[in-house]
Amino acid sequence: MKLITVEEHYDTDQNIKEFKQYSEVKNNNPRQDQLRPDLVDFAKKVAYMDQHGIDMQVISDAGNSAQVLPDQYAVDGAHAQNETLAENISQYPTRFAGLATLPVNTPDQAAQTLEYAVTKLGLKGGIISGSVNGQFLDDPRFEPIFAAADRLGTTLYLHPGVITNDQKAMLYDSKAYNALSATMMAGAMWGWHMEQGIQMLRLLTAGVFEKYPHVKIASGHWGEFMPMFLERIDGFGGMISDLPLKYSDYYKRQVYLSPSGMYTAPQMQLVLKEMGADHIMWSEDFPYVQAGEQTRQFLEQADLTDAQREAIAHGTAETVFNLL
Repeated sequence: MKLITVEEHYDTDQNIKEFKQYSEVKNNNPRQDQLRPDLVDFAKKVAYMDQHGIDMQVISDAGNSAQVLPDQYAVDGAHAQNETLAENISQYPTRFAGLATLPVNTPDQAAQTLEYAVTKLGLKGGIISGSVNGQFLDDPRFEPIFAAADRLGTTLYLHPGVITNDQKAMLYDSKAYNALSATMMAGAMWGWHMEQGIQMLRLLTAGVFEKYPHVKIASGHWGEFMPMFLERIDGFGGMISDLPLKYSDYYKRQVYLSPSGMYTAPQMQLVLKEMGADHIMWSEDFPYVQAGEQTRQFLEQADLTDAQREAIAHGTAETVFNLL
């Protein structure tokens, strides 16, 4: 069984240096420095993939992304990340595909960056991590990014990002437990994912999918809560929306989901029933998650038909990211 994983990450030493020097958004992963070799060394990535039966990774920069640098550094930082990514992919063209880092807070330049990355560097779309300085992507100022993706017929991966300090203080800080508990609750344990679910709901409500029907949206962590609530959202959507389709119709048409290393059978079966195997891809979230043999074994042993297994293992990703 061919296996492609689609939410896998890299970084560069230059970007790590600039992030630490300039970013107001501080990384809250206590293992970030420890993970550096797995982020920057593509030969090390290939060795891991060979060991665990992974044929290809779709690689992107998330976490320490140049996206969150101050505007005067973000454009050049994103360009440098994308050039370096393309160079690394050229050394292993059958093992990696890439998604462009976008300077999202400067939307016109982000759109230009996406187009250059797809048409000149051969990258397969772009990644956006979380909200942008606390602002969600439904704001009209971000439309150039969606317009460019729609024109290119390419994919935007909506990845979680570090939530704002104000959000964290209101929702997760407490005198009843320690600071580490609040940080984890606000991040990978819950808060990142809830914010990305809100991001998706806002895009649907704002009619972004109606206006840009050719954009494909990738969403990890089994859809960041959205699939569980599709019927509930549709039930209320008619009260607030005059869009021609139901929320779930847009979602099932343009969104593609993956587990991001959350190898859990109940969530998989829910997403499979809601979306179908042709809207599910596989992912490990390497190197933040290193599931090893389970990355392949879970999918091989899952309660799926052979056709579903092949679609989830590689077929959907090949279509979504134009890997054929």
